[in-house]
Amino acid sequence: MKIYLAGPFFSEEPITLIQSVEHALQANPTVTEFHSPRLDQTGEYEEFTPEWARATYLKDMHHIETADCIVALLDYEHEITDPGTAYEIGIATMLKIPVIGLLTKGDTVNIMLTESLHAFTRQVSDLQSYDFTKLPPSSYQGKYI
Repeated sequence: MKIYLAGPFFSEEPITLIQSVEHALQANPTVTEFHSPRLDQTGEYEEFTPEWARATYLKDMHHIETADCIVALLDYEHEITDPGTAYEIGIATMLKIPVIGLLTKGDTVNIMLTESLHAFTRQVSDLQSYDFTKLPPSSYQGKYI
């Protein structure tokens, strides 16, 4: 299974979380490959220019469209999911690509995200043993906003 990893990587705490998810996916025998945009920031354009933004967007959209499943990190700030991650969840939902949500802190998620999830977990370690070939479903457990 090809996985797209959606999540913020703008400061130390989210980078540490996303790195732990990358390691879990690498160790999962049902994952044949995964794309983490954090690891794919190189390109022909200077960072943070309009050309770079367009190329990055198109590359990420391609990787979402060709993924078998999305793993989305719901953690961000003040119990609000990163807007880019929420957008990627929406795209995946419209493309009928299953989304596995991970929330490691807090206990409140927007209903538009919770109702888009195929499966939900609070533990990074669950992603190491999750069977992405069978995709067992599980419901969000927590408060709604």
